[in-house]
Amino acid sequence: MIEFKNVSKTYSTGTEAVHNASFKIEKGDFCFLVGASGSRKIYTY
Repeated sequence: MIEFKNVSKTYSTGTEAVHNASFKIEKGDFCFLVGASGSRKIYTY
């Protein structure tokens, strides 16, 4: 299981991409990350 609790992401420009998101991904679940082209669906740090 993967669990996210109260996840937020704000860019240096002040744009808030995610605000206080919480969810679980259970074993065997299929998950998709979708968004507009160029919306930085891959996060690196």
